[in-house]
Amino acid sequence: MKNARTKIAAAAAGCALLFALSGCTADDAANSEILESDTGLTGGVAAVVNGTEIEEDKVTRAINNMRLSYNYAEDEDWKEYLKGQNETPESIRDDTLGTLIDQELILQFAEERGVTTTDEEIQSYVDTMAANYSTPEKWDEARKEGGFETDDDYKEALRFSILQKKLQEGFEEAVQLDDAALLAKAQESAASYTGAKRSSHILFNEEDQETAQGVLKRIQTGELAFEDAVAEYSQDEGSKENGGDVGWDRLTSFVTEYTDALANLNKGEVTAELVKSKYGYHIIMVTDVFEAPETIESLDQVPSEILEQIRTTASETDSETAMDDWLLEKKQTSEVTINPMPENVPYDVDMSGEYTQEEMDEINQKAADELAGKVAEEEETVAAEGEADAAADAAGDAADVADAETAPEPETTDVEPDAS
Repeated sequence: MKNARTKIAAAAAGCALLFALSGCTADDAANSEILESDTGLTGGVAAVVNGTEIEEDKVTRAINNMRLSYNYAEDEDWKEYLKGQNETPESIRDDTLGTLIDQELILQFAEERGVTTTDEEIQSYVDTMAANYSTPEKWDEARKEGGFETDDDYKEALRFSILQKKLQEGFEEAVQLDDAALLAKAQESAASYTGAKRSSHILFNEEDQETAQGVLKRIQTGELAFEDAVAEYSQDEGSKENGGDVGWDRLTSFVTEYTDALANLNKGEVTAELVKSKYGYHIIMVTDVFEAPETIESLDQVPSEILEQIRTTASETDSETAMDDWLLEKKQTSEVTINPMPENVPYDVDMSGEYTQEEMDEINQKAADELAGKVAEEEETVAAEGEADAAADAAGDAADVADAETAPEPETTDVEPDAS
């Protein structure tokens, strides 16, 4: 369910911090005629978390907004998406509701970890977003297209987004790796970077093809050093001062033409022909190739950039796990009531042509378990572990008593080359 939840979370929060700038809006005219954020609202309560109600309409709006944002407004497109994700309307509702419950738990418990936000901080975000529009009316229109009927709705989403970001940063700080832990992570994952290539390039504007061809020929004949050519000719100001270096291909995202050219080069080799991309013409040289040692005994055996990526990935994974565990603990100690999905919600399309009834039941049960049963299952596991620990303690106490009868008395832790 994780991938579906990721998309839903973005829609449920409404891309709260960024939608006004990034265009996370339902601006497709055809889609808007078919489906709107408020289509099919039923009223009622979807869930109650420690006495706080989550409105059913909030679930419906979140799913409607996701459909609009990802162009699934047509029922046939929506059914195709659900089938591709191995979801049903019931399971997507449970996924969405699960995300909203997590959000509510963050709102309720973030302060326990010293994470807070203020009305002034939230208002500053609203003011920043509104300032991107020429009139209040245009801001109001954009906000509504993003799924927020009023500024208060937007502020509510912002409050969660800010708290979530601060919480995540706190968990990231808590799981920072020391050198010993980083070495262990490098031993586990460095091999996945074997074959990574570091490269430098000289970038020419599209109209300078003839010049580029002449420079390439001079490099090939040894008349002109690659580094000197970078300094004299490259139009990529971002890499020019570093000899044209654009880093490792496994750590950045290059345009396809650039990546294809790298595949045919070994360390120290230069492209035999100019490489044409949307940025212009490239002359590329591979400056290094990483081959992971069979045994990594020290951090200096791994390039610093790859090592930093390993650190970042491990920290992100560990912090996400820590935050998930924290949320799970809060769920286990909270009172959460889940109500059934209402009839006639707009996302409830007929999936009988896509699944057998048995398949739908299995998908729905898995989602329901994820939403409600997983907490109970985890509680049972914790309880069982507690009973096992108690039994072990009792056995240990008995052994200590037996030992005492005979024992003597005791003595006193992905960038593309920049064309600008």
